[in-house]
Amino acid sequence: MTTKSDEAFRRWEAAFGEERVRRDSETIELYSRCTLPHGTTPLGVLYPVSTADVQTAVSIARQAGISLYPISRGKNWGYGDACAVTDGQVILDLSRMNRILEVNSELAYAVIEPGVTQQQLFDYIEERGLPLWFDCTGSGPEASIVGNTLERGFGHTPYGDHFYNSCGMEVVLGDGRILRTGYGHYRDAKATHVFKWGLGPYLDGLFTQSSLGIVTSLGIWLMPKPECFNMFFLSMPEDDDLPRVIDALRPLKLSGRIKSLVHIGNDLRIISSFQRYPWDDAGGQTPLPETLRRALRKKGGFGAWNVSGGIYGSNGEVREMRRQIRKALKPLGSVRFVGPKMLAFAEVLWKLLRSRGWQKELQVMLGSLVKVGGLLQGRPTDAFLYGTLWRMAGRDEPESLDPLVNNVGLMWISPIMPMIGSAAQDLVRNISPIFLRYGFEPLITVSLITERAMVAVTTIAYDRENTSETDKARTCYEELFREIMRLGYAPYRSSIASMPHLAIGSDVFWDVASGIKKVLDPDGIISKGRYDPLV
Repeated sequence: MTTKSDEAFRRWEAAFGEERVRRDSETIELYSRCTLPHGTTPLGVLYPVSTADVQTAVSIARQAGISLYPISRGKNWGYGDACAVTDGQVILDLSRMNRILEVNSELAYAVIEPGVTQQQLFDYIEERGLPLWFDCTGSGPEASIVGNTLERGFGHTPYGDHFYNSCGMEVVLGDGRILRTGYGHYRDAKATHVFKWGLGPYLDGLFTQSSLGIVTSLGIWLMPKPECFNMFFLSMPEDDDLPRVIDALRPLKLSGRIKSLVHIGNDLRIISSFQRYPWDDAGGQTPLPETLRRALRKKGGFGAWNVSGGIYGSNGEVREMRRQIRKALKPLGSVRFVGPKMLAFAEVLWKLLRSRGWQKELQVMLGSLVKVGGLLQGRPTDAFLYGTLWRMAGRDEPESLDPLVNNVGLMWISPIMPMIGSAAQDLVRNISPIFLRYGFEPLITVSLITERAMVAVTTIAYDRENTSETDKARTCYEELFREIMRLGYAPYRSSIASMPHLAIGSDVFWDVASGIKKVLDPDGIISKGRYDPLV
């Protein structure tokens, strides 16, 4: 007996060809992998290569009553990866829609499709010698730029707020219509990718972190290459230094003098970025014993909290900002500044030491300097994916750093706070005992992401091949999520694991969202379950 789904797949195969319509067991298994304790199993996978293909996919899904779950490249590490929210959805993999449609060097913007990777755009700019940088994340060269923007992710430079620095979307709605936001809906409009607001209600936000449409192209703003660039570092020895440094940096952020994001990572975050859990030294004990933690901190030459950021502008502006940062942070320690020449020298020395196998500890220090310096200049790297291996036990060093290939366990919770030192202290003091109670290390980075707000990216790293540890990770995550909501620090983005908890909030919000959903996706075709009050 032919089912509605069988008929839908037959029609998709007729439209796209068998190679771009898959529901074999190998493909199903591939898209069921997850860094969370449990993934979900899709009904199949579609690979559109154009906006017209997406419209066709939506039309057939609508007639069959099948839910589509769009992904850009499936690199949503720690939040759900390529998995849909629920079993039985059809994955719409947009990775083959990977055209760079336009790069305007005069006005510093690009228009790209969802499958364009960080490395792809970087190479495009470099090969043409364009005096432009784009802001990238530490999630790896193959991660999607559009995907991160639609999750309202962030990076490192003054253009680090990715959604704020986007402009002009093309969207396929749940009924198959195409919506172009901003000025894009006017024929021959010239300002679609340079002025966000257009005329009338601003719609772009509806299509971020939502199931209201499928974005098929997006304009992003690029950063003109500055005359001068410096990165700055500060290590602070004590846990209680965190609120002090936030309060010292806030006036510089609030006044716009520091334009980049500033990241403040704890010692555990730094340790896990260059080595795996020291099982032998810890005697198999978890979480990491405090004495060993302090010994590793001392050996690596970093502090309990470690600040990094960038300064951009003319030579005179950078020189003045160095003076102001040094003055503001002087009570907390000695600030170090590094420019492009020093970074280039560090990279040469780092490669030499690695080739000879010399000075392992110096290799780590120089490697971290080079990698962070690259990100602050829009250079993608997979180096920071090494941190996903932290709790991977009993296995050799992998050839790939892809978390799904290595079957590592990773769950991220990222609460937003006002940029006040006491708020960060409040959060860290309340969530750290939860990590430790379940046998995990509180891997925390506090990032100053706007002039007034900061986010604490916290990670539960666990051995996914250890059933007991995986169960603890799931319970730990649930307790952490309840705690941040109790404290009033809701996350800036969420994972498919936290969907059941999102009912916490305003009934009015869900009523409005439900009404919008009925207009833009009347049959509930796009991503049932994802921030969807109807499910």
